[in-house]
Amino acid sequence: MAQLTVGDVLEDRYRIDHPIARGGMSTVYRCVDLRLGRAVAAKVMDERYIDDHVFRTRFRREARAMAQLTHPNLVNVYDFGSDGDHLFLVMELITGGTLRELLAERGPMPPHAAAAVMRAVLTGLSVAHQAGMVHRDLKPDNILINGDSRVKLADFGLVRAASAATHSSDQIVGTVAYLSPEQVDGTEITPASDVYSAGVVLFELLTGTTPFSGDTQLGHAFARLNDDVPAPSTCIAGIPPLFDALVASATTRDPRERFSDAAEFLAALDDVAGELALPAFTVPVPRNSAAHRAAAVPTDTTDIVGPLEATGIIGPTAAAPDPTDETAVFGPVGPADTPSPSETSILPSGPPAPYPDPAAPQAPPAVPARREDTGDIDGDDAGDADATALSVAALNDPDLPVEPKPVTNRSRVGLVVWLVVIVALTAAVAVGAWWFGSGRYGEIPQVLGMDRVEAVATVEEAGFTTATRIVYSNEVPSDQIAGTEPPIGDRLVRGEEVTVLVSQGQPTVPDVPTGADVETYRSLAAERTLETATGEQVYSDSVPPGVIAETEPSPGEPVPIGSTVTVHVSRGPQPIDVPDVVGMDRSEARSVLEDAGLVVGSVTEEFSDDAPADQVTDVNPTAGTSLERGSEVDLVVSNAATVPDVTGMNSDEAEQAVEDAGFDVDVTRDNDETGSAADTVVKVSPAPGTHIDPAEVGDTEVVLTVPGRITVPSVTGMSLDEAEQTIEGAGLRFSKRGDGDGQVTSQEPAAGEVVNDRSRVRVRAEGD
Repeated sequence: MAQLTVGDVLEDRYRIDHPIARGGMSTVYRCVDLRLGRAVAAKVMDERYIDDHVFRTRFRREARAMAQLTHPNLVNVYDFGSDGDHLFLVMELITGGTLRELLAERGPMPPHAAAAVMRAVLTGLSVAHQAGMVHRDLKPDNILINGDSRVKLADFGLVRAASAATHSSDQIVGTVAYLSPEQVDGTEITPASDVYSAGVVLFELLTGTTPFSGDTQLGHAFARLNDDVPAPSTCIAGIPPLFDALVASATTRDPRERFSDAAEFLAALDDVAGELALPAFTVPVPRNSAAHRAAAVPTDTTDIVGPLEATGIIGPTAAAPDPTDETAVFGPVGPADTPSPSETSILPSGPPAPYPDPAAPQAPPAVPARREDTGDIDGDDAGDADATALSVAALNDPDLPVEPKPVTNRSRVGLVVWLVVIVALTAAVAVGAWWFGSGRYGEIPQVLGMDRVEAVATVEEAGFTTATRIVYSNEVPSDQIAGTEPPIGDRLVRGEEVTVLVSQGQPTVPDVPTGADVETYRSLAAERTLETATGEQVYSDSVPPGVIAETEPSPGEPVPIGSTVTVHVSRGPQPIDVPDVVGMDRSEARSVLEDAGLVVGSVTEEFSDDAPADQVTDVNPTAGTSLERGSEVDLVVSNAATVPDVTGMNSDEAEQAVEDAGFDVDVTRDNDETGSAADTVVKVSPAPGTHIDPAEVGDTEVVLTVPGRITVPSVTGMSLDEAEQTIEGAGLRFSKRGDGDGQVTSQEPAAGEVVNDRSRVRVRAEGD
């Protein structure tokens, strides 16, 4: 798209005089309305919107709606249209400056001054709210101060039009510092959203700063979801509590708890002003502003006769504008070679005057200033308004004396050449004033939520060179834009470099390189914004002493920016306490020692009358001693021979078992011993379990005792064959009485009686 230059004409009506300022969405030019012969401002939208049908449709609808709103505290919209690739909006020309520029000049305002500004802002905002419009980008940059000290609200509807065309639902639209919570979390936008932004503006007027901050623009935006706007009095002493309460009511996080719209906010402001008896205050006009500097360059209106002839209006004889017409208040419009009143009224450089003390009387202006009654701001500055009114009258009133044209002998060609030179010089001065004033500066555009390619393109379209840098962010997911340096919304000389910050998410705890000490790791952590602390030393079987063994949190774990990672240095392998294996058999003791990281050394066999063969009776070093991993532990095990327990066994089997244990055996019958069978061992001597020194085993005889008296078994109910086997198995004799051959019905002696070995047991069977 071809750039507009001085002298270009939009729609054959609006001639570009010179640029005033450029923002992220548009460039503002001072223009001459060739049809009406007045100076106006043209906001020409950025070329990225030209081919967007949704934006163009929304832009026309919003512009038409704004053009229907007329109020002294709103910047009037006169016209809108498109000319080739240029989409533009024609508005009244503001010759003062922005509230942002006033704050930069004079700093925070006292309560009575802040109230005067906000009364005008809320008055204009309430008119738009009643018309069903929401501003969405209320900030000091969009609050203008005309040359007559009138405060006006600008850019209504443009943000909504742009947001509908260029932003997805998950992007944040607006200026970060002034966003409402619902603009951040994506909930419904209502007039209460503008109320929140207006509350932030009031906070800034009183304190000179905005309430929230963050590591990134997105972090700055999300801060208002978790925190309340602080009381202004906590930043600057002396602010009345009623203003603290007013800001708190306007900026509560829940929109249902705020003033519902600007009208309610205005009513509350008036109540506070009345309660505090705040004096009237005239808002001063910024001196060091882009609009003021632009107004210092005269507007050439000498060539408007031709185009005006088509409508039957001739410049010098046209009726003067109504002095109450707001659109007639603009900067100097005299010929290029005639100094304008505004030029002579520019004050020399110097520190701005403080806000006037309301208690001090002020001298009235020498010449009464033309004013309109807003009901909100008392008094007018005489300077800019008078100068402007005089320049308008000089241009339009045919009754004012006009200097006769001097007679010269110059040729027509010479005159044309001279006029061309004058026009060129005027254009050069205008462009130079714009360039060395605000024109050489651009506003860094909003790029949050874009991908890298789109963000770089957007910044470059705004007139800057770009670089990218990968940064960590607690809030922005990886590969999304976390912000810019300088920050989004800052003004910067065009052509300067803007760094686009691409998020890589939260930093992760770095891995520990092999053999890394604390200082080496500290450098690695610092590269990821992390701090390092040294914790207690730990034992490690795999990491040598003096080297980092572990970290908290563990390597690879995501952590917030600036977190502290605790590192633990190795003390080497942990010492091993010798386990207690006394009383275990040899194989079990070996397994326990090896599982603990120790090795079985020598094994010594010694007799112990307290331990069976192969049982550990002692260790060296003793149990509980700390050793390094892999150390040897010596064992002492018992080699005692143990008398086996053969009680209850058949005498033949018992004798064999004792002999197998290495002992001599002697079987004896004791008539004083009673047993269940004649050949069953009832006693062993030495007693079973007795430990015998191996050297004495061959000399030790084990005596097995079998009973001489037998307890008669019960055979009643058995068959004759079963009864016979049972009785003879007990070492007794069997005999039968009678002829019966069924089951045994009786026996003699009775079951349980004790009889001598080989005694007879007689039985009777069924069938006798």
